[in-house]
Amino acid sequence: MIKLGAWAVSGLLGLFLAGSVWAQPQGMAPGWGRLYDPKTVETVKGEVVSVETVTAGRMDIPGRLILNLQTAKETIPVHLGPEWYVNQQGLKLVAGDQVEVRGSRVSVEGKPSIVANYVKKNQRVLNLRDDRGLPLWAGQGHRPGR
Repeated sequence: MIKLGAWAVSGLLGLFLAGSVWAQPQGMAPGWGRLYDPKTVETVKGEVVSVETVTAGRMDIPGRLILNLQTAKETIPVHLGPEWYVNQQGLKLVAGDQVEVRGSRVSVEGKPSIVANYVKKNQRVLNLRDDRGLPLWAGQGHRPGR
């Protein structure tokens, strides 16, 4: 049997926790990957009311974009993904745009929201997640300033 000192156990635990943080897809707060539910996917159409950047508490996590969409029934926040990824795709979304959104209807902080699979504006499509909800930016390792 191998005996480890307290410092060795602490070091191993630190390495394990650091690895789990590095494995978190960039631009997503912990748990965001679990919000998308393929069973609640729907497609809605409407007008973009606004596009907001929401930053996480840590400075090294880039901002996430949320599109507020006015549909025939409601105004609903649509969670897109990290700002850097959306900007790389070259499809600019602004207030007044008519769009189609496919995504998973979920509850965020007790309010209805959609975690977007894609956003379609005219004939252009902003692809964000696969059909299982896995972010297309995951594993790209992008950090601001790179």
